[in-house]
Amino acid sequence: MNRLTEISARQILGLLENCFDMIDPRLIGHELRTACYADQLLAAAGIDAEKRRDLDCLVFLHDIGAYKTEETGRMIQFETETCWDHSIYGMLFLYHYSPFPNLAEAVMFHHSRWAALTAAGVDRTIARAANLIHFCDRLDIFLTYRQGTIAQFLERLRRPEYYGGYDPELLALAERAPLKPAVPAPANFLFERERLAPFQPRQIETLLTMLIVIIDFRSRHTVTHTMITASTAVQLGRRCGVSKYEQQALGIAGMFHDLGKIGIPLEILENPGRLTQEDMAVMKTHVEKTAVILNGWVSEEIRDLALRHHEKLNGTGYPDGLSASQLTLPQRILAVADIFSALTGERSYKQAYTLKRSCRILAEMRDAGQLDAQVVDAVLSDPQGLADVNEQNCREILDSYQRIQAESQALHDCLTEPVLVEKQLSELWQRLKSDLVSGENNDDISKTA
Repeated sequence: MNRLTEISARQILGLLENCFDMIDPRLIGHELRTACYADQLLAAAGIDAEKRRDLDCLVFLHDIGAYKTEETGRMIQFETETCWDHSIYGMLFLYHYSPFPNLAEAVMFHHSRWAALTAAGVDRTIARAANLIHFCDRLDIFLTYRQGTIAQFLERLRRPEYYGGYDPELLALAERAPLKPAVPAPANFLFERERLAPFQPRQIETLLTMLIVIIDFRSRHTVTHTMITASTAVQLGRRCGVSKYEQQALGIAGMFHDLGKIGIPLEILENPGRLTQEDMAVMKTHVEKTAVILNGWVSEEIRDLALRHHEKLNGTGYPDGLSASQLTLPQRILAVADIFSALTGERSYKQAYTLKRSCRILAEMRDAGQLDAQVVDAVLSDPQGLADVNEQNCREILDSYQRIQAESQALHDCLTEPVLVEKQLSELWQRLKSDLVSGENNDDISKTA
């Protein structure tokens, strides 16, 4: 399955921005404004185009761990203790799923004081990038929630209690830049950076995978749901004889169909029992949220494909209660693929169903007039073949999810010792990273032996 065709870095960055705005209404626009302040400082420092692009994107993505840890209540406080949960998870996420893994460590330390980083002996490049994020993040929080000015923010940082908080060179740069308010942030500056220093195809693929897994990784029960849905949809499209173009559209829509779940509270996503009517109503809003995220960034065809995966042929689906005459064959295919993925996968409220049981349920829904007979029969003709391809397509993502969980736990174990936390985290991360690279090399050797 070619995941890249028709998807650009600009589209992915735009979709990521909309996803971030779904995390918490208090943080709408925060990521883009923070990156805009960083871009102004990097321009004043004369940083070259490619490095400026990477640092801008790093700052833009610095809170990517917040969707998982839900620490936003603490993050928006101007005076805040280090928010390690989202910082550690965000660092691991960017190390495994960004085009600039060498800078990812800066995200782990983006709430740390400059003095702590230098005392810990953190690599100078990482320390500077972390302090850049810290400065721009706190600047936006100050301007947005304290209703202050840039001059007042800089004046505040001259007080004795802030000594050691920021790199003196960064403060001097901020004084002479001069910085301009980013309210609202220029919508296209991030895209301009990418235009001047375009990401390569492999880097775009990495960004696309990041967009997919920020949703599935929210819950341990949905780690591979999106990839299985997209993989199944493409296979069923082929079995049902749709065109190559429609197969491609099915793959893209399958990857984007649940983006709105980033705005659904984790306690609902991971509820182990039957949802109440109120909670189910909230859960169903993920389709509306997906529409908000997708609008303007994908074609109308792909948008409609993604938004109609819960519609049923007999009009009992949601959000619009559409019926058979209003649903295209690709839309019917994606609906079946989503259900097949949900049935065969683990959920907070159930274990994974066997292929036999899953097929029986699909057949019952077909016979009740909910699902397209041709599509369901395409599943029933060879369910094991679907499962085998899905397993192959998802193995790498599942492995990386397990690595991230293990690495996150190891790094969190450092937090029991409050003295020189930054030093302990930095040293442990270097060991973990070395082990990871060594393991990858051993895998390569075994493949060629």
